[in-house]
Amino acid sequence: MRYLQNWPGSMHMRHRTNWLVFTALYFLAYAWIFPGGFHYDDFHSIRENSWLSSIANIPKFFVNPVYFSKTPRAAMYRPVLLVSYALDYQIFGWRASGWHLTNLLMHLVNSLLVYTLVAKTLGRRRLAWIACLLFAFQPVAGENVNYLNCRSSILLSSFLLAGLLCVERFKQARGAGIFWAALACFCYILALLTKDSAAVFPGMAFLYFWIFSGEQTGQKLWRSVGLLLPMAVVLGGYLFLRNEFFESVFTGASLPRSRLDNLFTELKAYFWYGGLFLWPWGLSIEHGFRVEHSFYEPLVLLSAAGLATLGAVVAAALIRPRSRFAIPGFFIGFYILALLPTASIIPLNVLVSERALYPALFALASLGALFVDYVMEKKRRAGIFALGLVLFCYAAVLYSRGRAWQSEREIWRDAYEHAPDNARVLAELGRQYFAGGELKKALRYSLKSEELLSGRAPTLFNLATIYMDYGDLAMAENYFRQGLEDEPEDVEARVNLAAVCQAEGKMEVAVHELEQALALDPENSLAHSNLGDVYFNLGRMDKAEAEFRKALSINPRLELANYNLGILLAGRGDYSQALGYFVKAFAQNAGNADYALWAGIMELKLNRPQEAERWAAKALALDNGYDRA
Repeated sequence: MRYLQNWPGSMHMRHRTNWLVFTALYFLAYAWIFPGGFHYDDFHSIRENSWLSSIANIPKFFVNPVYFSKTPRAAMYRPVLLVSYALDYQIFGWRASGWHLTNLLMHLVNSLLVYTLVAKTLGRRRLAWIACLLFAFQPVAGENVNYLNCRSSILLSSFLLAGLLCVERFKQARGAGIFWAALACFCYILALLTKDSAAVFPGMAFLYFWIFSGEQTGQKLWRSVGLLLPMAVVLGGYLFLRNEFFESVFTGASLPRSRLDNLFTELKAYFWYGGLFLWPWGLSIEHGFRVEHSFYEPLVLLSAAGLATLGAVVAAALIRPRSRFAIPGFFIGFYILALLPTASIIPLNVLVSERALYPALFALASLGALFVDYVMEKKRRAGIFALGLVLFCYAAVLYSRGRAWQSEREIWRDAYEHAPDNARVLAELGRQYFAGGELKKALRYSLKSEELLSGRAPTLFNLATIYMDYGDLAMAENYFRQGLEDEPEDVEARVNLAAVCQAEGKMEVAVHELEQALALDPENSLAHSNLGDVYFNLGRMDKAEAEFRKALSINPRLELANYNLGILLAGRGDYSQALGYFVKAFAQNAGNADYALWAGIMELKLNRPQEAERWAAKALALDNGYDRA
């Protein structure tokens, strides 16, 4: 095969112009993702994850998976991903548009890596351009750009593609090529530290080297060992450490389905994903996908036969690397390996998702490019027209999806249209209606979700929260307790249950639940603040003060903790200190007349009538019917 030399340094002006036009069209197609926002899992893993706010925490990301999320049960070992989040916070703070820009730039980098890899592998710029275009503008990639939590798939793909480029240089290197083998292994380590789906990269590297290397079989075998042995050591060490110190890779306390059912179901996924690439309409954050319980279901049998056929093509490419099966065999093998971590015997909560397809898009875009290039060879104008039409349609879908991702409610309404019997979709739609104050709709969708999930914690917690808002405290307590049986380490649920018990007058029960929450998360400022409030109501003022002060030491901006501590100090006669806390509470919420009034009362107690009058005027400006003011 022939290769491009000195790319991109040798590109003449036309190619540079092409890149400028491509980049401009790329940003135009994805412009609709802005300003964007945080969605779904973004909240627990990014927006509410206080560990990301300091780069001093970066070393901690590499030693404990708990820093992945504010929710202990969601812990994952993805330190490189967390580093990218922490750096984003340093640059953009919590402005979601900046985080989306990072995802967008990462996808652009991956598009350039696709171009480079195809160009260097197959030696044809036109083919590389087509693959790059199909990859860059594929609507399936839209979720990964719009949904910040999907950065794991984008960053993983960056390291996989960069690793294959290192294998390409290793293939060309004279002698052992130790430097490029080491660099490929380094990319593999970074990929593993981004997402454990990277475990399959040694298989991809072997396929690439074996199929595209022109060396004799004996020499190729020895060099393959030199390339893959370090990766095997890395993988073995990674799996050992994961199972020894973190969560197990292959087991779980509560699997969503049996491994056998998962295997039967996921056999269909390889072809479902292919169909989604060819016809990327009906995209959704959550797709309906039927669970299969038997190998003898027609779709399962057909999928198994189809997968065996694809495997035969890959085998033919390995046996006869110079045959016509070589190029499609590599891309098919890459596709299967890229999907293997999410489409095998390991049951995941989500059966199929657009983010799971992203690492395999390189293979599908390259296979699509081979077909379009073949058409162009036969009928150039027809091929160009077809490619242009496809890209125009892609851009239209990207626009549509970008607009949908601007609103959390719109995302889940859209998902409900595509998967009306999906329990997760129903639960999230119920949550969105609840956030919008539409309690009847929230209850309807949440109850339907609970029926489908048969007592799974997230929906039970949703229902409990809705009943809290309705004022039905007994039902709220019942659902919180049911949910905590399934997820006993959910700190937020325990804090909410304590609030329900406090409202019911069950003060000692509330104390118990808050102590349980703090045992799980000692730095939870809200739990400390609420515990202080319960102690205050029980008349245990010393304990109440200690809890309020602890809450404020963790989060000085906690509005109610400032206010409640002010009330406590005012009752003790410490008016000067109390005034300071009322002023802080008012600074956090300048729309609360109580804070202004209490600040005025403290000024009056301190014999400063003019200041007291000023605060009373603020209280009346907020509530002119405030008799006490």
